[in-house]
Amino acid sequence: MKTNANCRMCNSRNLKPFFDLGETALANSFLKKEALDKPEPKYPLKVFFCEDCGLSQLVHVVEPEILFRDYVYFSSGMPTLPEHFKKYAKEAVNDFVSSKDDLVVEIGSNDGLLLGAIKNLGAKVLGVDPAKNIAKVANERGVETLPEFFSEKLAGEIAAKYGKAKVMIGNNVVAHIDNHHDLVKGVSALLANDGVFMFEAPYIVDMFENYTFDTIYHEHLSYLSVRPLVNLFKQFGMELFDVKVFPVQGNSIRGYAGKSGQHEISPRVAELLQKEKLMKLDKLETYLKLASDIKEMNQKVITVLRELKAKGKRIAGYGAPAKGNTLLSYFGIGPDILDYATEALPSKIGFYTPGTHIPVVNIEDARKNPPDYFLLLAWNYKDVILNKEESLRQKGVKFIMPVGKIEIL
Repeated sequence: MKTNANCRMCNSRNLKPFFDLGETALANSFLKKEALDKPEPKYPLKVFFCEDCGLSQLVHVVEPEILFRDYVYFSSGMPTLPEHFKKYAKEAVNDFVSSKDDLVVEIGSNDGLLLGAIKNLGAKVLGVDPAKNIAKVANERGVETLPEFFSEKLAGEIAAKYGKAKVMIGNNVVAHIDNHHDLVKGVSALLANDGVFMFEAPYIVDMFENYTFDTIYHEHLSYLSVRPLVNLFKQFGMELFDVKVFPVQGNSIRGYAGKSGQHEISPRVAELLQKEKLMKLDKLETYLKLASDIKEMNQKVITVLRELKAKGKRIAGYGAPAKGNTLLSYFGIGPDILDYATEALPSKIGFYTPGTHIPVVNIEDARKNPPDYFLLLAWNYKDVILNKEESLRQKGVKFIMPVGKIEIL
C-alpha cells in the first residue's frame, strides 16, 4: 500500500480528512471457510477533501494487482446493467461513430457486456481490462480484450497496432485509477482528434442527497464532482464538453470529454457546476457535516436491527455487493445480527463476507426458508428486488432500506 501526499488531480498538498471508516478488509475479497481463522489484511479507509480543486479521494492506495487481477464483479450479472448498456451502446454509435471502420476502445471493459452491444451495432471494438479471469470470458464471447492495466504507454501501443479510437469509454475507471494524469495522457494519445471519451462513475452529489456512503471502498479512489473533472482535462489539452446524470448504481454522472475546441460545450456543464456551488461542495465544512449525518444514520439502523433481534426475528442480507461490505463494516453488523447474505453470482456463493464473516448463500435456497427481514445491501436495485420477491412479501417477509430514508418495506 502507498500513501499519497498530493491530490491525484491537481497535485495540491492541501488535503483534509473528513470521513474515517477505519481499517477495513477489501470489499471484494470474499473468504473461504478455511480462511476465517487466519489473519485478514485490512487497510485504512479514510476520505480526504482537496481544498484546491474540490476532489474527494482516498490517499491510501492498495496495489491494483491485489484489487483487480482476479475480480469477482461481472457486469453481465448485474440486474439492470444489460438494458442500461444497450442504450449506452446506441448513444455511442449513433452520436459518435460514423463508419464501420471507427474503433471503440473501452478501458475496464469487464466481461464485454457494453462492447458486445456496440459490436452488434457494427463498430470495431477493443477492450482493456486487467482482470485476467474476466478478460478471458470477454474473449470467449468474441470481444477482443487485452488483459492489461491501461496506461499512456499501452495507449501508444494500441494506437500503433489498431489506429486511433473514435470513441473511448471508461466506466468507473476515473474513480478506480490512482494516476489520473497518466490516464488522461493515455486517452489523449489514443483518441482521434474529433474523438470522444465517455465515462461513468458515481456522482458525489448522490452521497449528499441520499447518504450513499457505501460507495466508499478501496477500489473507488475518487468520488467525483464536475469541478475537479473540468480542471483535470484542461491540464492536458482536453475539455469536458458534456455531462449527464443517470440513475445507475444510485445516481451516476456520464462525462463526455474531447480534445480542446473540437466539441460544442453543453450548457449542462455550467448547470451542474452551479448546482455544486449552491450545495457548497467547495467547502470542507459541507463534507464534515455529511460524515456527521452518516454516523447518525448508522445509529438509527443499528437500533432498528437490535430491536428486531431482541424480539427474536431472523434477519439476513439481500445481496453481497462491495458496497454492502462497506455498510456492514462501518455499521458493525456481523453474524450476530445477520444469519447470512444472499447472492445470485456463483463467484460469491459459499464464501464469507470480508471483515464481517457472514456466510453467503444462494438466493434460491433463501427463498425456501426465508428470514423475517432482509436488509437490502443491494439497495440500488431496490425496485427490482421488491418486484422479484413479491411472493415473499405476500408471505410477510419485510425488507429494510439501510441508507437515506430508513424504511421497512
